[in-house]
Amino acid sequence: MRRTGGGALVSWEEAGHALPGMRRRAGTILLLALLPACSTAPERAPALGEGFVGPYELKVREALVARAKLADTVKHGERVEILGKRRSFYRIRTERGREGWVDARQLLSAEELEDLRRLGERAAQAPSQGEATVMDVLNVHSSPHRQAPSFRQIERGERVEVIAYERVPRKPYAPQPLLGSASPNGAAKGSKGKKQKVQAAPLAPVPAPAPPENLLELSRTSLPREEASAPAPSVPTDDWALVRLRGGAAGWVLARMLFLAVPDEVAQYAERARIMAYFPVGAVATRSGEKTVWLWAAQSQRNAPYDFDSLRIFVWSTRRNRYETAFIERGLKGSLPLRLRKGAAGVEAFEADVEEKNGERVTRTYRIQPGTFRAKLAGRAPAGERTSWLAERRAHHPAAAAPASPGWLERIAGWAGAVRERFSR
Repeated sequence: MRRTGGGALVSWEEAGHALPGMRRRAGTILLLALLPACSTAPERAPALGEGFVGPYELKVREALVARAKLADTVKHGERVEILGKRRSFYRIRTERGREGWVDARQLLSAEELEDLRRLGERAAQAPSQGEATVMDVLNVHSSPHRQAPSFRQIERGERVEVIAYERVPRKPYAPQPLLGSASPNGAAKGSKGKKQKVQAAPLAPVPAPAPPENLLELSRTSLPREEASAPAPSVPTDDWALVRLRGGAAGWVLARMLFLAVPDEVAQYAERARIMAYFPVGAVATRSGEKTVWLWAAQSQRNAPYDFDSLRIFVWSTRRNRYETAFIERGLKGSLPLRLRKGAAGVEAFEADVEEKNGERVTRTYRIQPGTFRAKLAGRAPAGERTSWLAERRAHHPAAAAPASPGWLERIAGWAGAVRERFSR
């Protein structure tokens, strides 16, 4: 017999039955405390930021060396965690937990991915300016720049719809930074242990001397008149086309690599001009069937600040068995898009935004005569300023979301780290 703390008597037999349970509980607590210290799994590096894959497919390499092993392959739109940066490369962790290096220009921010989605929504509501095809595989970029991520490719012979054109200066590509310029710990590298220098008090300001009386004569240049009046070198530009793809997505391609799908028997009359838009506006009955009547807008000048300078309608001649011009107007300064007005009998008229000789922008309405398909100017109306597709980007980005609360795995990992740190002292 033995006496407990409360004065009650407990037999040695009862105490022996309770002892094994107490030992098991104590052993379990000790095992949980020592288990984190015995673990050999490496700790996960903390994420410094996030990004989203821009290209259709992106290969993640284990190291920044030639022929490095492939760590993972990610697809467009996948979220990755950014672990660090070295020059123009990011070290990332994929959703499968694999880590490696990628080009920083191939990642998009959440705002840029949202802009690309909104671009597809806007392009879905815009009128098509005709179908185009390519002679070889062509990359579709998220923004009008050669080094921007290419999230899609147009295969040879595939057709896409042309929505608009933009002329963009050829400048170095500067993607949105995904990490701040400050170091993760908030201190500058190499500043630990260094004392700040004490700066001396600034000297009293000294009054500036008076300008000389012949200042204007001294400021005259001695360059020749031809050299002094030479214009500044122009910045090279690229013409980009906004195209609508299958599935509703939209992106940017180099316009010179596109070929509008106008029949060759009509395109031969382009006279070295570039066809910018085309539309079927009717049909003519022949012995062998029907021949489509085509309306197009063409540009004959390079680097012009407008989209087209001529409008033309081609109709099939049953007597000469060829296409002939039913309507043409040259010397225009027009902007796309062209808009068709349809009625019960088909296309009855079309509208074009044109800059008049006095500099005023107007919307011209051309009415198409049935049968002959000749077009006649029916009216003018004031038109607003031409809006650029690039100017429609969001002016501000939403505030960064608050960090999510840690899950149960993170809480267990933090508890285990605290226990291991306590026993390692």
